[in-house]
Amino acid sequence: MFDDSMKCHIFHDYGINFDEKGNTWGTVRKVQWIKGDKEPDESKAKIEIRKFTQTNEGERMMKGYTFSTPEGPGELIIGLIDCGFGDTKDILRSVRKREDFLEAAKTVNEDNDDNYNGETFDMRDLLLGYTEEEDVI
Repeated sequence: MFDDSMKCHIFHDYGINFDEKGNTWGTVRKVQWIKGDKEPDESKAKIEIRKFTQTNEGERMMKGYTFSTPEGPGELIIGLIDCGFGDTKDILRSVRKREDFLEAAKTVNEDNDDNYNGETFDMRDLLLGYTEEEDVI
């Protein structure tokens, strides 16, 4: 007997719970929606942002958004930051934990950036939160 119901296979839960209120929250996961008895294939999985709610029966999926491309989540992050979302200090604290942070920071003023105005910055300002008025050794 053919089962054409959709099933969600979770390959990775990023542990990002956001926008929590009561028994409802949003989360980010790498998933594949599977029809029938097909086997999950991680190469076909996509990043998904979805709202969930906790019921007596357990976790219930609500509306969500599945990215079509691997670049989509990064483009969303840049777009949200460019629009002013997120606390700048929190964003910098998170970014500096990345393995490629120091190498990227070294070249940030060298990139061919249309918004680059020739102004440079002291990396200590970015890493340690110094201001120009403070005596930096």
